[in-house]
Amino acid sequence: MGFEPLTELLGLPGYIVKAILKKEKEIVLTIERVGFPICPICGQLFMKAPKDRRLQKVEDLSIFGKRCFLQIDKYRIECSCGYCGAEKIEWLEKYERVTVRYQKWIYAFCKRMTGKDISIIFGISKHLVYRLDKESIQKEIDAQKSIEPKRISIDEISRKKGHRYATIISAPNERKILDVVKGRKKADLTPFFKGKGSEWCKGIELASMDAWRAFRTVVTTYCKNAEVCYDHFHLSQHFSKAIDKLRINEALKAEKTDKEVYKGSRWLLLKNPENLKEEQKTDLEKLLKLNENISIAYILRDKFREIFKAETVDDKLHRLTDWMSDARSVKIPEITGFLKKIERWEPYIRNSLKHGYSNAFAEGLNNKVRVIQRMAYGYKDFEYLRLKIIQQFNFRDVRSVFD
Repeated sequence: MGFEPLTELLGLPGYIVKAILKKEKEIVLTIERVGFPICPICGQLFMKAPKDRRLQKVEDLSIFGKRCFLQIDKYRIECSCGYCGAEKIEWLEKYERVTVRYQKWIYAFCKRMTGKDISIIFGISKHLVYRLDKESIQKEIDAQKSIEPKRISIDEISRKKGHRYATIISAPNERKILDVVKGRKKADLTPFFKGKGSEWCKGIELASMDAWRAFRTVVTTYCKNAEVCYDHFHLSQHFSKAIDKLRINEALKAEKTDKEVYKGSRWLLLKNPENLKEEQKTDLEKLLKLNENISIAYILRDKFREIFKAETVDDKLHRLTDWMSDARSVKIPEITGFLKKIERWEPYIRNSLKHGYSNAFAEGLNNKVRVIQRMAYGYKDFEYLRLKIIQQFNFRDVRSVFD
């Protein structure tokens, strides 16, 4: 009996099985092309009998619980079109030691598992897993249709210790990541917008971000039509820092008998009132009665939160104006320092209130990025981290490898 059924099961058009070798942990199939070698440049058949060839062993999908390898004679041809090199093999990419379908199989696992686990399960090196994963992600990126959003979000992520950052540029409406850039300076972001071109940049109408100046500068430089919207979550963070600074300064000036009231009071002031427990509310009341400046700052903080809870745009804008007026009347250095920031950022805050947009989508990415980093215990290769982030947000869906 011949190998016709096995050839049919193998499913490689133009190739037949010539021999099979069964070992303890693997199966080796010797296969042969039916017909003539094909030129990878012009696609024509190389009708002469090639003399230069080498035996190549490549890994294919496992079978019957054993690793499966294909052994093939790979010919070197000199085509009339001028090409001189290895013949074209449809199911095997140039210089690869694994078949195309094996690559797809590994890539499907890479979307859900760590590279180290995959290397252990498949018995291959982790470096091969990483390389196949990177190449496959890049192919998906190249095949992706161009995203032309009306709105973008920009936010940084902590990449490593020592204030080393990366910047994620995303399209919230499309729920896609546009790119991940190493660093957060203007010089780091400029190549992205230059690469997209002036027409793409003209289409951006809104850009939501935090108050980092480099983000605003690069957007206003290249996206002339975009309105910059500052995220209110980051504004609240700045206010919280001002209140905490006030608490520390007031605690230093307090008498010894009152210092006990200030201890552990940080989160009493920074937590939302509705999240406080009964005993915490009691401690907070003692602190507010003891210190007038902290009490005033706490009231202003509540009013600041109410700005973003208003139902209409006009109401939000009026509340902002009223809050700034109240803050000006207060002669507390920490509040005055925060007010100066608000006055400097006022146009961008009003844009945010007018359009009702925040950086919520970009902030939500950060949690998932931290999980990606923890799974790999950090990435030494930034390009691989960039590709993994794009993969996990843009190409997360896993299709059956049998389709």
